[in-house]
Amino acid sequence: MRLLTVVLLCMPTLAAAADLSFTAGLFRFNATDYYYPNFYLDAGYRGEITYAVGDVNRHLFRLQIYGYPGDDNGFEPILEYGYNRKISLGGWELVARPVGGLGVVKLQYPAPYYPVVTHQYLPWLRLGYDASIGHKLAGPIFVRGGDRGRLLYYLSDTYAVFNDDKTAWQNAPYGEVEIAVAPGWKLLGRGGLEIGGYYNDVFYPLEKKLRPFGEAGVAWSF
Repeated sequence: MRLLTVVLLCMPTLAAAADLSFTAGLFRFNATDYYYPNFYLDAGYRGEITYAVGDVNRHLFRLQIYGYPGDDNGFEPILEYGYNRKISLGGWELVARPVGGLGVVKLQYPAPYYPVVTHQYLPWLRLGYDASIGHKLAGPIFVRGGDRGRLLYYLSDTYAVFNDDKTAWQNAPYGEVEIAVAPGWKLLGRGGLEIGGYYNDVFYPLEKKLRPFGEAGVAWSF
């Protein structure tokens, strides 16, 4: 009963300090597969839904969805939790956030290589950080630059290429722009590069590791 009372008393404060954001966009999946060197010179899609609670130090929940419409028709949902540590100093905003979560990749291999279409699922434990620095420009514009780093650990034995080393490092430097357009509403734009990860083990050639991306969306604070 006491816990319920505390939760009910805190709900107005939490709601007043929460926000929900959604972005969606494209990325260049710059890799090839084992069988033919041109299948992966294509674009993919990605989306992100983020819910943050708190003011200065925030709990953050993020769902990311990636799609690879090339030959393997891969699909990857990622669910993560992070805890913000934010410092505001002289108009600058510094954020450091430890992050943990889980992602599952579905790979589909089509009929030209196997008699029947099969699927393989690659579960990944994700541990790492988000770090950024931002500054408010004139008017409603806020700019930010940062990096997302993740240590990936493969949780299964179903994919032979990971038997010797089940870990991979991935990071994504990015730039972001927020534009306040109405009370509680912002427009978001983001662009950057994803580097490394398990792609270097699954797909060829190894020297093609970069995946540039761009996104646009909205954020709602309440």
